[in-house]
Amino acid sequence: MKRWLIAMVFGAMAAASWQVEASTKDYRLLTVAGYLNFYLLNLNACQDFHPAVRQSAYQAEAQLYPWLEKLQTRIEASNDFDSAMLSGIVMRRRAMLNEQIEDNDFTVDHCQAIVQILSTEGLDETLLSVLN
Repeated sequence: MKRWLIAMVFGAMAAASWQVEASTKDYRLLTVAGYLNFYLLNLNACQDFHPAVRQSAYQAEAQLYPWLEKLQTRIEASNDFDSAMLSGIVMRRRAMLNEQIEDNDFTVDHCQAIVQILSTEGLDETLLSVLN
């Protein structure tokens, strides 16, 4: 009886650690998705509102696509990825960007900074390592 109890405790602990690992993985994917979507939303807005940086924004956006494809593959492979949570994150970021645009705080300088980050400094490899 004691052995069964110990085996059940260890089994429950293992199951809990698997759930935590899956949950952590999903939160990591959500973090990366939010990160990439931040840049994508901003670049799309730059292309729409600031023609002076449109071409460089298109070029910077092209750097996101390989990462977005990897993210999509990981999300599809996840059994219990919370798509609703991701949608909520993207919608909140879009609302904040819309507010910034409405307040005339979405400037050419902002767009140039976003393009420069992607073109010269690059994305955060540590954060994106979740996709490799």
